[in-house]
Amino acid sequence: MLIPVELVSGAGMEKRREPELRMARKLDARPPGIPIDRKRSGIQLESTEAEQLGVLPDECVRVKDSMSHQVPVVSPVSEVGEAVRLMKAFHLDTLLVCNESTLIGTLCDRDIALANTLPSEAVHRIMVADPSYCFEDDLLIDADALMRMRGLNALPVKDSSGRLSGIVRRPLRG
Repeated sequence: MLIPVELVSGAGMEKRREPELRMARKLDARPPGIPIDRKRSGIQLESTEAEQLGVLPDECVRVKDSMSHQVPVVSPVSEVGEAVRLMKAFHLDTLLVCNESTLIGTLCDRDIALANTLPSEAVHRIMVADPSYCFEDDLLIDADALMRMRGLNALPVKDSSGRLSGIVRRPLRG
């Protein structure tokens, strides 16, 4: 025996029979966390990369879009005097210390000043080993947050294979 059941809908009152009601409840009963099949529902949703990452559109800039690819580097056996000359010539406050393309440390003007060493001293004695770094595909705002948190003015950038590919610097704020 079928019993008519009244349901309130957005368009007003609608009558459904009990088997139809059970079928409607069965279709709407999805376990929580299971997404709606967008193709079956006919809804096509598109979102920008910024929306997917949860940031504003102007914050969706990748490190690779604003980093410098031309980076003067020194080897760990280079002399501190040579590192100082490079810093002055290129107007830099930070140099990267590398064995070929493998980043092993950073050297900044502050490290040199605090070490109070001779210009003939090797860079590896005063460099910061195991430095912080970011990847090319990281968001620039995340790299900036890391630099602020660690008190850095520059951050080495690695590619997806882990090799040094450049450096990103914080803008000077006066």
